[in-house]
Amino acid sequence: MTGILEGIRVIEVAGMAACPSAAVMLADLGAEVIKVEPPTGDMWRYGHKVKGMPPSDIPYTTFMQNRTKKSVALNLKDPSAQEVLHKLAASADVFLTNSPRKVQRECAHTYDMIKEIKPDIVYAWINGFGMAGPDTDAPGFDMTAYYSRTGAADELSPKGSGPSAPPVGFGDLATAIALCNAVMTGLFHKERTGKGSFVATSLMNVGLWQNSTFVQAALVGAPPMQKFHRTEWPNPVNGGFFKTSDDRYVQIVELNPKNFANLCDAFGASEAKDDPRFATPQARDENAAELFAAMDRIVGQHDLATVKARLKEYHVNFSPVQTTVEDVTDEHMIANGCFPEVEGAGGHKTVDSPIYVEGDGIEKVPPRKAPEVGEHTASILANLGYSQDQIKAMAEAKAIRVHG
Repeated sequence: MTGILEGIRVIEVAGMAACPSAAVMLADLGAEVIKVEPPTGDMWRYGHKVKGMPPSDIPYTTFMQNRTKKSVALNLKDPSAQEVLHKLAASADVFLTNSPRKVQRECAHTYDMIKEIKPDIVYAWINGFGMAGPDTDAPGFDMTAYYSRTGAADELSPKGSGPSAPPVGFGDLATAIALCNAVMTGLFHKERTGKGSFVATSLMNVGLWQNSTFVQAALVGAPPMQKFHRTEWPNPVNGGFFKTSDDRYVQIVELNPKNFANLCDAFGASEAKDDPRFATPQARDENAAELFAAMDRIVGQHDLATVKARLKEYHVNFSPVQTTVEDVTDEHMIANGCFPEVEGAGGHKTVDSPIYVEGDGIEKVPPRKAPEVGEHTASILANLGYSQDQIKAMAEAKAIRVHG
């Protein structure tokens, strides 16, 4: 069994989260990913030490952004390190970067430079604000370019209060999926034509796409969606959040009006089926406040475990508002292989990339421990034809970092 991208070599010149996460997805599919990082290491290797992040001595951010890769540590401001990068590019199928254009020029890895070395390369770029316009070279992070700029932060702001912070990496990891898709598109084009391509995405474009229902509404002149407090939700059986006696929440989403009867039975309120205020979808809309209050009152008499059991028994479409900590012990998620063990990482697990692969002779690659900074510098340079003396000299000149 092999990964579907077995034999594809990817060179990654990127830091932080979005672009490296896309490279992880390619590695999960069998590609050989060589991470080119500065001698000090990619900054996000130390993300677990950032104030506000969940505290840990385990560098957990590197599990998501650097697993299953090889590491070559190069000081790309040094001409000899740039020569190494170009030799790597000549051996590659894909070149991934999130370097700003200025850095690409200074560190010798613009698309034109790499294409001249390897004409059939799939060159993939990710930035904050897209390919053109006054902000194209502005620094972009998922919190700014993806979340705040695109209207998502405003749409997710509760009624009567300002915006809340998104989960760390929320936009980065969504954008990684788009970049992985762009790379696969480029590889498909190469497979068909033998020609390379430039593919790209941005945090802003992905944020707009994820907020595109409301953006599309604005494009046709529709007004913004009204905001509601929890207890004001206009359709309680379709999207209402209800509080349990142990201060937890469940969300109910019953689009099929015929299932209202099941919901009433689950709540032990069978008489509500014949209540003229709630008997039809139109009546429920007209009496939404009374219906919400009744549902909230009943749910509030029971703890979450009881509410879950009742709703499951009567086949009501719902979900508890689950905590992240609860995710890692979720029986259903575990059954779906969402948390594979990382080979060589002392039993630690990670989050699987969201692409399922099943086919004759192919499978995803089990995640492997993230490399140390420069762990593969010496071996890969030797494979490129550098002698041990040359490698030693470049290390002494601080053009490269050799692990150990």
